Formats: sequence, structure tokens, C-alpha cells
Amino acid sequence: MDDEFENAIQRIKTKTGSNERDRLYELLGLLVLFGGATLTLISYFVAGSQNSGNVAIDNLEHNEHVILAIFGVALSVVGGFIYLRFSIGRFLRFWLLRQIHENNKSSGN
Repeated sequence: MDDEFENAIQRIKTKTGSNERDRLYELLGLLVLFGGATLTLISYFVAGSQNSGNVAIDNLEHNEHVILAIFGVALSVVGGFIYLRFSIGRFLRFWLLRQIHENNKSSGN
């Protein structure tokens, strides 16, 4: 990479300021992803460890934990999509800038 390309990248980073915002959303997506997975595992193990001997009460408590586990899975999926959207978006912006720079460089010769 030459200096002109690196300068173009720096100008885009300082102009838009979206790099920090995208990085924040990317980290937020990872946090939601792992938080949902943790919630799912905790609710699974808590549901498995409760046994009072009364089947009706146990089923009701298990249903509460199953709902919580499904919510954790949904959080993980949403967090994964948020992470993928912002990480791939950042990569594609860099790729597009590189393509434009290479096309300008080849047409200038």
C-alpha cells in the first residue's frame, strides 16, 4: 500500500467518525451474543437442578426457565446479527476504498 491509499483511509476515518461508532456497535453485538448464551446456559442448569417432588410445581417452574432460555437464544441470535452487520460493513468499506484506489491507480498509468 502506498501513502496515498493510507491517507485516503485516514481521511475517511476522521471525516465520518463512524469507525468508533461501528466498533461500539460491534462490541455491543458481541456482548449481547455472549450474554444471551450465558442466560440460556444458566436457565438450563437451574431448570435441571430444581426438583421439589411435586410434578405440577416442577413443570410450572421448568416452563418459566424454558421461556427464559428461549429468550436467551433469541438474544444470542440478535447479538450475532448485530456483530456480523457491523464487522462485515467495516470490512466492505475498506474493500471498496481499496478497489477505488486500485482502479484510479490503474487508469492513471
